[in-house]
Amino acid sequence: MNLEASLKYSQLNLVSLFVISSLLCACGGKGESSVGDQNSMDSEVIENIQETERSVPNVLVLIADDLGVEQLASFGIGSQPAITPNLDSLARQGMSFSNVWAQPICSPTRATLLTGRYGFRTGVGTATPERIGGEYPELGRSENGGPDLSSFSGLSEKPIEVYEDLGPVFREFRRYFANDDNPADGPFPSGSGLNSNELALPEILRNSDSAYATAAVGKWHLAESRNGWLQHPSNVGFDYYSVNMLNQPESYFGWFENVNGIIEQRSGYTPEQKVDDAIEWISGQSDEPWFFWLAFNLPHYPHHIPEVEGLDTSGLEPNDHRGVLDAMTARMDQEIGRLLAVIGEEELSNTIIVLIGDNGTTGEANDPPFHPDRGKFTLYEGGVRVPLIIAGPGIPDGVQSDVMVNSTDLFATLIELTGSEIPDGLVHDSISLRPYFDNPAAPSIRDYMYADAFYEGSGIEEGAFAIRDDSYKLIRWHDHQELYDLNIDPYEKANLLNDGESEAERRIIERLESRVAQIRSN
Repeated sequence: MNLEASLKYSQLNLVSLFVISSLLCACGGKGESSVGDQNSMDSEVIENIQETERSVPNVLVLIADDLGVEQLASFGIGSQPAITPNLDSLARQGMSFSNVWAQPICSPTRATLLTGRYGFRTGVGTATPERIGGEYPELGRSENGGPDLSSFSGLSEKPIEVYEDLGPVFREFRRYFANDDNPADGPFPSGSGLNSNELALPEILRNSDSAYATAAVGKWHLAESRNGWLQHPSNVGFDYYSVNMLNQPESYFGWFENVNGIIEQRSGYTPEQKVDDAIEWISGQSDEPWFFWLAFNLPHYPHHIPEVEGLDTSGLEPNDHRGVLDAMTARMDQEIGRLLAVIGEEELSNTIIVLIGDNGTTGEANDPPFHPDRGKFTLYEGGVRVPLIIAGPGIPDGVQSDVMVNSTDLFATLIELTGSEIPDGLVHDSISLRPYFDNPAAPSIRDYMYADAFYEGSGIEEGAFAIRDDSYKLIRWHDHQELYDLNIDPYEKANLLNDGESEAERRIIERLESRVAQIRSN
């Protein structure tokens, strides 16, 4: 049985049990079996059916770092998608959403996934600042700008890692996000980690009637001194965690790992070891349902050329960002395939699998039709539009939908699919996708999409936001605004306000601004 078939295993079993039950009832006690034996068989079948109906699915959330929607061939958008056979297969087994907005940078999106709440509610408006937590090892820099790994043991020959100077990029968008006309002067504005008082998805699942076991492996980047630092993953509901605390590993081949609050020195290849950690934890689970959060660093910086089975990367150069990103994405796909193969068909038959990107692709590597100046860090489509694939029991196979979806929506979706409940009175921005699984052709439940970006010091009002309805998208920076008709200009080539603001455009802007005010006042 292949992976595609295995994901339908539980559904087929349920149908089969009903068929068997009907046949037994139709026999009316005839044949060689006694009435007592028949009643016993009927009871056993009914118990099996009830047990199948009661089965609570596991949840596997896979997060790709800096993977825009154009990077996966199954979405049919990019001109040069990566080679990802396992994710292509997952798309055929489940439902894909091609019109999904995340936040334009990693930490805010991760906060929306955990809480179902927009950035202005959680306070996470940009990347959580590094090294403002408690004790953490420091590494010197080597000649190529990377970390000095001379103290690490077990390092073998590794590919060249390219450490880019992102200063100019940050300064440019600091100007827009922080109302800072002189971004080269003074300290860089700070962001915020996720407050430990936020009610997060793993905590809800852990405290539900199904009592989920919860674990997080991979990139974290939500912790700082005010929210628990090394204990932060535990504070939001994870029983076990083995995570990178910072924006990226010190190196993909030597890094510091936070394992349940203890820093360990690791060497090897980060994605491979993360999947090994996932396999070890999942294999150790008993009959209770589990929720596993696996946050890859791929294809985030530092860019490098990994080994990928079946892919010849010998002609690639480290500064070929487009080709290198494809290779990194292909290696992530390979590791995902390895994880799913080890989990096995029986366990996967009762597992909801989610794949989502945390923001758009970095500009120098992003793929047409998105513009290289309008990728990650921006509120353009290339910065916020990410792939989303959901597969598992109860999910239709091979369906792609272009309804409007926000990264916050996974919160309500997974709570509903696991039979859990959102606590009464919790203010959130999440809309369950369950109706689309029952009716893939259903129209969009959302009538708008929203994303924002801001720094803690400058505040939400001085930050930036984007909002769209079924036609128009408004982007508001602190010092200007842009308006696009996405129905005829889906990749934002023509700002409708370049020639001034017409009366019709003013009414559109007022309508979208009114919706922002409504969202923020709730």
